[in-house]
Amino acid sequence: MEGRKMPGKAGRGVGKAVNDYRFYVLIVLMMFLGIFARNFFSAFNMKGIFDSTVLYAMLGLGFTVCMIAGHMDLSVGAMANMGAVLVMGMHTLSGHGWLFSVCVAAGAGVLVGFVNGILVCKAKIHSFITTLGMQFVLRGAMYIYCGGAEIGDKGDYAFADFLNMRLGFLPLSPKVIFVLAFVIAVAFLMRNTRWGRNIYLIGGNEESAWLAGIKRDSITVSVFTLSGLSCAIGGAIFAICQSSALPNLGEKGISPLLVALAATIIGGTATTGGKGSVWNTYASVYGLMVMSNVLTVLSGKYEVQILANGLVLAACVVYETITNYFRAKRVGERALLLEELAKNGAA
Repeated sequence: MEGRKMPGKAGRGVGKAVNDYRFYVLIVLMMFLGIFARNFFSAFNMKGIFDSTVLYAMLGLGFTVCMIAGHMDLSVGAMANMGAVLVMGMHTLSGHGWLFSVCVAAGAGVLVGFVNGILVCKAKIHSFITTLGMQFVLRGAMYIYCGGAEIGDKGDYAFADFLNMRLGFLPLSPKVIFVLAFVIAVAFLMRNTRWGRNIYLIGGNEESAWLAGIKRDSITVSVFTLSGLSCAIGGAIFAICQSSALPNLGEKGISPLLVALAATIIGGTATTGGKGSVWNTYASVYGLMVMSNVLTVLSGKYEVQILANGLVLAACVVYETITNYFRAKRVGERALLLEELAKNGAA
């Protein structure tokens, strides 16, 4: 029996490699397709791709952290819309400075996220229902706040120009640098602090987390609060750079929620919780933006982008469903059982 390979071991290794590096495969594929797109690798185009990741990366970060903890936050798009409307409302309608306006938007996001967490933990309402309801509440509130009309900036474009400007020879802007720093900071906290490790443990096995003495409610509330903060800041930055805000962000195109969901799953975050990475989610957002950019150049049709995003998401969901099915069949499997039986028999 010595040296005998267990059946399926190599297959599991290949499956693990695909699962761990699937978003890299997406990026490499889109970069390859970029060879056929005119001026794809120009500094102007690459900067445009990075700029387009800002909003979706902040939403994806919040969605990923919640999913790792075993929950879903369907209100990420509505919270981003709230941040956008509030920052423009505070600055344009109320006459406050940008710093105060951004702080108000961020504070509102923290409050909404905290309420989501309390409803999930204390009221025992499923996160899907809680955040779905919060999505409609925020949407209605923003329509009332701005009267259903667009809030535009009254000629104060200096801050927007600063956030959008190109930094030297790099295809990056200050807003992209800020988002990257935010993602790196959260990724560090998730991997190197007790708080972050507890999130993985709660999402992976809630009963084990309870037996380990982890305060599940406080961790869950903090996760939803972080999601609210991230989404509100992302929406505020988006509105400042666009110099306007609408109460129906994403309703006339690809929903920011769907992009965040797609990037989270493509990045390898388990829908059952306990596994994922915010950095992988950001890389997946970048891959999706590259794909959209290439398809726009090659086809010139917006509906093709929507179809491609849907196909990629469907493929990843089907793949995860299949891998989870075979993983469930291997529960309790001992890979070296035959060798153990042979040794015991010989003894």
